[in-house]
Amino acid sequence: MNKKTTFYLARHGQTRWNIEQRIQGQLDSSLTKIGKQQALQLATQCLSLNINKILTSSLGRAVQTAAICSELLHVKHTVVRGIEERNFGLWQGRLTPEMQSHHDYTEITAQITDCKPEQGESAKQILIRFECALKQQFQSAPHENYLIITHGDVLRCFMAQFKDCEELSTGYDYKNGQLISLSYDHQRGRFSLL
Repeated sequence: MNKKTTFYLARHGQTRWNIEQRIQGQLDSSLTKIGKQQALQLATQCLSLNINKILTSSLGRAVQTAAICSELLHVKHTVVRGIEERNFGLWQGRLTPEMQSHHDYTEITAQITDCKPEQGESAKQILIRFECALKQQFQSAPHENYLIITHGDVLRCFMAQFKDCEELSTGYDYKNGQLISLSYDHQRGRFSLL
């Protein structure tokens, strides 16, 4: 019999740096009041989904979001290495409008290539890291319904496999607190949208 794992991906709630349009990457800023409300709305959306496992990136904004979800859903959250936001290297902490003039900006932020910011990670590297972390979790507990709290550029890289390759998107296209329903087919080793 074919095993499938159901999981739901969500971007953390809004942060102070999101408002400032500052590139967070693996740096951090805390959730705003709106960000906390988005986390609560996310948890409310999940009430009917039978979530029994919440996984979160180790970055504070994701952990804060997961903690709010945990409280409402009465499900413990677990930090998982490998689902953190992309390391944007020397771009971290800089304003997005300031970096848009960089000659590789579009390739780095809207394509899946080996191009990366200085001292940072490429889209291909983050995609491999994220998918490996998911598969490892799903293989260890295949029958759980997962809520996974992650980040905008992680979502962009992962979700690109479900889009027309002509369509460009950025990590900002994934809204704070947005929920995406997917499954993982263990036999085929494939992810699909639900």
